[in-house]
Amino acid sequence: MLNRRKPKNNSKVKGGKFEDKARKTIASGGVWFSPLDIDYDKYCIECKMTEKKGYRISKDLLEKIWGSALSMNKEPFLIIGIKRNDTQIFTLHCNLNLEKA
Repeated sequence: MLNRRKPKNNSKVKGGKFEDKARKTIASGGVWFSPLDIDYDKYCIECKMTEKKGYRISKDLLEKIWGSALSMNKEPFLIIGIKRNDTQIFTLHCNLNLEKA
């Protein structure tokens, strides 16, 4: 029986490229100890990218971003990219706030 390896996760590769583009856009670099994708002067930024029709934002994701940013005394920020075609990506830039109901 042959032991076949699974192909490399293509969505992770594309997500990494999107993070690099976002990092270059805000002239920053990730730091190894940062729990989020991009650590910038006053922001902790999480980047998500998809080629599907949409991206679901969960409370768990928001809690992760919020908690990580607060632990570093920074503001939480989320960037979502949704690929439109081979040359265009919609990007959504979100400041996160927690308010009383």
